[in-house]
Amino acid sequence: MTDTAPIHAPPSDRQGDAIARFMESERRRTRRELWTNRLLALGFGLFVLALWAIATHGGFVHKLIIPTPLATLEAAGRVSAADYFWPNVWVTLQEIFWGFVIGMAAGAFFGILVAMFAPVRATLYPYLVALQAPPKIVLAPIFVTWFGFDMESKIAISVVMCFFPMFLNTLTGLSAVDPNAIKLMRSLTASRWQTFRHLLLPNAAPIMMAGVKLCWTLAVLGVIVGEFVGASAGIGYLIYAMNFQLDIPAVFFLIILLSVFTLIVYQVIEWLEGRVIFWNSL
Repeated sequence: MTDTAPIHAPPSDRQGDAIARFMESERRRTRRELWTNRLLALGFGLFVLALWAIATHGGFVHKLIIPTPLATLEAAGRVSAADYFWPNVWVTLQEIFWGFVIGMAAGAFFGILVAMFAPVRATLYPYLVALQAPPKIVLAPIFVTWFGFDMESKIAISVVMCFFPMFLNTLTGLSAVDPNAIKLMRSLTASRWQTFRHLLLPNAAPIMMAGVKLCWTLAVLGVIVGEFVGASAGIGYLIYAMNFQLDIPAVFFLIILLSVFTLIVYQVIEWLEGRVIFWNSL
């Protein structure tokens, strides 16, 4: 009878199994955190809804100040079924889209110019900062005077609201690179474009995405403010008109609609950020 020695897995196999178990545990932990956060958000929303119902149905708050949830729900069905609703929504969506895209692109473009070229920085940077000083809401009547009551004035307000946050985030991200890394790229005879593409842009991308998310919320704000000041169509125009008519449930419905729409697109941007800038989570 011969003794047989126990067979052990090679060290590389044991190490691979340990890494696989660790990665699986991390995925489970991430899923648990995700569902926990979703349940917490849902629970808080239900809590706020319950407080809203108690305060309004219990008579603690007058219905002309805050309508009941049921009245708001009824107004949602009434307004969304009206002929004027979807054309006005479409106008606001176009204004938000173009204001967001143009403002974000212009801010990123000038941020790159100022960060990459010292003469441009010396020439334009003080003036761009000075233009940020006036509150943007004071420009709304001027833009309405210049561009009229159509979409152009609201897009212009939205562009101005979006421009500086994107510009500043782009400039900050591109300027935050370690100078030694730039020297290393130069020692490797990398061109300005190669340095920007392989070093500066990947480093600045997370900060730029923060600017994109801020631009989105400001684009919505700029359009609605512009529609309050002067417009012939749009969700802001409807809110102003219905508030004048004391149709407060309809006003609450439109405000909630804008909030939900803004939140959904914001979440989509965050999802895209995680997919595009994958190295930020490593």
